[in-house]
Amino acid sequence: MRYSAIKGVVQVFGEYLRQYRIDNGLTQADLAGKLSVSQNAISQYEAGKRHPPISRIAHIAKALGCSVGDLVSDLDT
Repeated sequence: MRYSAIKGVVQVFGEYLRQYRIDNGLTQADLAGKLSVSQNAISQYEAGKRHPPISRIAHIAKALGCSVGDLVSDLDT
């Protein structure tokens, strides 16, 4: 996978993350607290500047009450 494709995947993940967070009535700080990460990390995930470790994605999904598939669906299209 080329760098530009990877960057696009990270941005799409960030958009899904933001939408699920908002749908759950959580601030970035609220979600960060649930995941024991900084609010800045959540901000960077949502902006597509950084991606969470694969091992953290399941924790994110659980905190948002969704499945991992919900957060990463359509990322391969």
